[in-house]
Amino acid sequence: MLYFRRMDQLKVYIAGKVSPTSVFGTHDWRDGFCTALSDLSGVKLVNLDPTKSHPEFTLDETDARLVFGRDCFMIREADLVIVNLTDDISVGGSQEMLIAKHYGRPLVGIAPWGGKFRQREKEISGNVYQDWIHPFIQVPCDVLVETIEELATWITQQTFPLSSISTLSVLDESIQHYLDQYYEHDQYLKTRGL
Repeated sequence: MLYFRRMDQLKVYIAGKVSPTSVFGTHDWRDGFCTALSDLSGVKLVNLDPTKSHPEFTLDETDARLVFGRDCFMIREADLVIVNLTDDISVGGSQEMLIAKHYGRPLVGIAPWGGKFRQREKEISGNVYQDWIHPFIQVPCDVLVETIEELATWITQQTFPLSSISTLSVLDESIQHYLDQYYEHDQYLKTRGL
C-alpha cells in the first residue's frame, strides 16, 4: 500500500475564505493561518495563496482562464488542500474542493460542530438527524476537523494511506451506492423517467 509521508515541508492550498469572526480576519489571512498551523504542527508550510503574485506579474482578474488555470495549477501542485468551510463559503471554495479531488489531493475540511455543515441535530423534511454532516462536504473531504489545532495534530501523523484519499471517482461511486441501495424504492425519480 502506498502512503503519503509526512514531510518537513508541505505545499498547502487553502480554499474558502476567512470567517468574519476569525483571528485571521485580514486580506492576508492565509499567511497568518499558515504561520499558526506551522507553529502548531512543527511542519514548514509553503502557502500557495491564490490572491498573491509579484510586481512583475499582473494577475489580471478579468482573464478568467488565467485566474482559473492558475488556481487549478496551484491545487494540482499542492501536497495538501485545506478548505475553510465557513457558513458562507463561496462558489470558488466549493469548486476548489472538486478540483482537489480531480487531482487526487488530500482534502481536509475545517468545519466546527454547530455551523451550517455540521450539526448535532438537524431537521430536514420533518426528519431529525443526529450528528449530521452535509453530504457535499462529508463525501469529498478526506478528513474533517473542527479547529486548527485538530488539523495540526492530523498533519503530524507520520503516514496515512494514499488509498484513503478520494478522487473524483466519489461521484460515480456515490451514484452506484444510490442505484444499488435506494433507486428501486425512489418512486419520485422513476415517475420522471429516470
